[in-house]
Amino acid sequence: MRAGRVPVSRERRRHFVRRAVVWLPVLLAARRSLAGSGPYPQTLAALAHAYQRETDAHRRYAAFAERATREGYKGIAYMFSAFAASEAIHARNFRTLIGQLGTEPAPAPTVVEPGDTKSNLIAAVDDEIDSIDKLYPDTLRLLQAEGHASAIRYVEFAWQSERQHRDLIQKIRRYSPLLFERVAREIDSKTGLYFVCQTCGSTLHKVPQPACPVCASPSERYRQVPLPG
Repeated sequence: MRAGRVPVSRERRRHFVRRAVVWLPVLLAARRSLAGSGPYPQTLAALAHAYQRETDAHRRYAAFAERATREGYKGIAYMFSAFAASEAIHARNFRTLIGQLGTEPAPAPTVVEPGDTKSNLIAAVDDEIDSIDKLYPDTLRLLQAEGHASAIRYVEFAWQSERQHRDLIQKIRRYSPLLFERVAREIDSKTGLYFVCQTCGSTLHKVPQPACPVCASPSERYRQVPLPG
């Protein structure tokens, strides 16, 4: 391995170790507390884990937006604010489903330690890819075993909107430390308004007509994300 690549590798390892330390106890606790409750124990455990993940994602993106605003990256701050709004809707939907199944979710306290905007962009890409490739496919497999239709539907909504997030930041996967300022300023200059569906969290640059492409709700369900600062 080339010496110049070691810091990146170590940082990514630290990132995923931190995630494992936080989320593994949460999932295990949810399974222990919900395993014997009602006809959907596996669904409840999976929803509790997804709810914690989305609650944390909302807080993390809000902190990323605040940091980007302080550093003068207005376009990136606005993108993070839009993602925070979307994740809050996912968390709300999961909380509602858990309540309908007779349990009150209790998310663990979240400690958000944002880095600078450059490192936060890398973390955002990693988190979105993890949600798309791991969290939601695994969650759907658990839900499908018990067949709770509403839970499956809302998880599919979240999965599809996470794909939109990935598409919005796809260029960052080609990130190079030497090109960060150029990429960041390009995002600043080209970022338009963001609109988020209040039913499913779909995140787009304009309101679709006549309905949301993710959940098919009327276009009136979209709300513009306020500009940060």
